[in-house]
This record gives sequence, structure tokens and C-alpha cells, in this order.
Amino acid sequence: MPATDPSDVKAIEDLIAAEDAAWGQRDAAAFSKAVLADCVFTNIFGQVFVGHDAFEAQHARIFATIYRGTRLRQTVTHLRFLRPDIAVVDTEAAVSGLARLPPGVTSPDGALHTRLMQVFVKDRGAWGIAAYHNVDLKPPPVPPPA
Repeated sequence: MPATDPSDVKAIEDLIAAEDAAWGQRDAAAFSKAVLADCVFTNIFGQVFVGHDAFEAQHARIFATIYRGTRLRQTVTHLRFLRPDIAVVDTEAAVSGLARLPPGVTSPDGALHTRLMQVFVKDRGAWGIAAYHNVDLKPPPVPPPA
């Protein structure tokens, strides 16, 4: 594994914090700022959007509807540099303040809990998001009786 530059770790962590802040402001442009032109985004429903413009448009829609007034909080659970210019970042994400959960999603506390994987690529000194894949967390399976 390549050596990790602490300034790159901080830059990525700052981008994730900026996503959380932009979500709270319902600012799709700011939320999408680091998304690359050819980014592939898969949401919790398995819908796939390709490109920065599609990512931003989808977030503008959800900020105005189902996720209006919500907050996003991400916690980095894994950050791995594949090369000095490519990092895979897994976060546990929680969206709180929902009027109702999305169809098919259950939650003990009313928040939407997901695992989000983002692939960051560094080009000309700046980090951007090349892939964004989000899945909602399911309750653990109940073990069969012994």
C-alpha cells in the first residue's frame, strides 16, 4: 500500500464534512462540488446516475422533496489509498429529521442509516469523486433457533 500523506487524508475528510454541511443547507451545487464529470452514482434504491449534472440534479430533487429539512452525518469507517492519487472511503451515514422513511427502509430510531462508498481521485492537486455508491443498512439476520 502506498504511503499516506496526512494532507491528503485531511483534504478527503474535509470534503466529506463539506458534504454534510451542504446537505444541511439543501445546497445541491455545494453538495456536488467535488463530483467529477463522469462520476457514477448509485443510490439506495439501486438507481444509477452518470455524470456530475445528473448527480446534482438528483440531489436538488431530493433536497426539495423526501429529504427536505434533514441532516446528514457521515463517519469515516475506512479510508484506503490504492495509489497516492486514488482513495476508497467508506462511511456510515445517517440522515435524520425525516418526515418518513423511504419505502422499504426500516430503522429503530427513525433515521436512514446507510453505508456509503466514495472513490476519490486526485488530479492536478485536487481531490474529486469518481464513484459514489450508497446502500441502506438492513437489520442483521435473525439466527435460526438452535
